[in-house]
Amino acid sequence: MMGTVYLDRHGLKLGYSNGRLTLAMPGGDKQTLMIGEIEQIMVLGHVHFSHDAIAALLREKIPVVFSNLRGILSGAEGRQIRLRQRQFDLMRDPSAQLVTARALVQAKLRGQARLLRQWKITVGHEISSHLLASHHCHDLEHLRGHEGAAARGFFNGFREHIGKTRFKFERRIHHPPPDPVNALLSLAYTLLMNEVEVGVCAAGLDAAGGFYHASENGRPALLMDLMEPLRPLADRFSARLLMGELEPEDFAVEAVACFLRDGRRGLVYKAWEKQLVDTLHWRGEHISWRRLIHLQVRELAHWLDGRSEAPRFWHLDDP
Repeated sequence: MMGTVYLDRHGLKLGYSNGRLTLAMPGGDKQTLMIGEIEQIMVLGHVHFSHDAIAALLREKIPVVFSNLRGILSGAEGRQIRLRQRQFDLMRDPSAQLVTARALVQAKLRGQARLLRQWKITVGHEISSHLLASHHCHDLEHLRGHEGAAARGFFNGFREHIGKTRFKFERRIHHPPPDPVNALLSLAYTLLMNEVEVGVCAAGLDAAGGFYHASENGRPALLMDLMEPLRPLADRFSARLLMGELEPEDFAVEAVACFLRDGRRGLVYKAWEKQLVDTLHWRGEHISWRRLIHLQVRELAHWLDGRSEAPRFWHLDDP
């Protein structure tokens, strides 16, 4: 199986003919892909889809995630109205919000502390203190304060870990990323969010209905929530590339934003796909990292529909 196809070339035209997707590049080059070998498509550029291509993708139930538009093309299966109603009910319950938010943040902080221990960075004890404090938070405001402070401590450790490379990193800046390290972190988080979105769509939940992040103006709050325990996975991935496979010359700055050059983004996509198909042992079985990401959504869904007493999310310490 080909797995995931990434489309990040602006002006690309996607068509369909005789069981194959056709890709027409802006420069005139063409490529075809067997549709039966594709599991999902991630769109990171401005791509034109023909009617035949859309029909074929829907018919084959291949999800298409439009990262730049924060949307997904998928069939209607899995959109359980009762589960969504339960999601909306608990979103209005401060107690339920706090239970979910604590579980998300604590899993993230455990993973961050574990990752710094693996890197032999001593700043990890700061995160542990915020993890302990999170158990005594009685509202989201204080929980967010400890999570934010822990994040600053983590990125101090991240800076120390990559300190012997040619990359310079002062602090995490989201929009727009001003330097190569922030640019790679942002791309890794985007790829992670795309995977979370596929899982949310399959589970039938509303991507905008969050518990920890505020739900407003179509913001993908639930995706942002479910990313939190998984961020150390993207952080570890980014650090590995910065320390072994990428150089500062692989990046360019346009206006105030830094980004990976065209010829090097493919390296990141390939490495990300390799990581997602690798397996880990979790709860008595061997599963892929991609499957683990999707199962995090199921963890929340099982709590929403009453099959578990509390949401339990993966963290890096899990075997």
